[in-house]
Amino acid sequence: MKDVLIPLGGLIFIGLIAYAMIREGRKQRKAKDSVFRDFADKNGLRYQEQDDKKAQGFSQDLDGIGRFKSPSLGRVIPKDVVYGVMHGSEAILFRHYTRFSEGWAKEWFVAGVISEEILAERCAVQFCKSRADKEKIYLPDPVVKELKVGTFNLVVRAMSPSCAGKIMDDDVLRQLAGLAGNLSFRPEIQVREKRIVAYLADRNAPVVDVETLEDLFKFTNSAVGIVAQMDGQ
Repeated sequence: MKDVLIPLGGLIFIGLIAYAMIREGRKQRKAKDSVFRDFADKNGLRYQEQDDKKAQGFSQDLDGIGRFKSPSLGRVIPKDVVYGVMHGSEAILFRHYTRFSEGWAKEWFVAGVISEEILAERCAVQFCKSRADKEKIYLPDPVVKELKVGTFNLVVRAMSPSCAGKIMDDDVLRQLAGLAGNLSFRPEIQVREKRIVAYLADRNAPVVDVETLEDLFKFTNSAVGIVAQMDGQ
């Protein structure tokens, strides 16, 4: 009898662990959904549980974020899409998941804004605090500039300095670093002409709540103003 009960008990134990993991995963997904819903309600924006091509169209050429297929997961669609006009800017926020290889995946929490003018042809700005922060599997462009500002080493990536445009300016980078220093998370920026996105840079991001989304959007929107003001100087 013991020979039967011991394996049976092991199977039951494994089953309970699997059930608990599935239940916890569902609980976490619902919590993330509610954050985006609450953010949309608070700011008078529209919410979609699953993207209908708005987020995909906005981010299709962004490094890492613009990947919607995975060899192991198949088609991967952005979730919790929030969009509309906020503080006078056309905005979109969403959650997305990308698996680059076995054991290397990232969940993105993204805020995007469309500027009235071209900010840069194509570039990324990293706010690094360690050497590991600089090396990212999803950012292929070479480094065209580095600037130490406070606790950050700002790294600008682009195919050429001209592709980064006004974002190469030291004063622009210092102001961006000042904004980033007030956040509870470390951001990262990508720009494609009039489109700019900011997202939580670290893979193991802190708990995302409504305040985090608000800070992320404000950072993105303020970055537009910082870069755009260079035309008047």
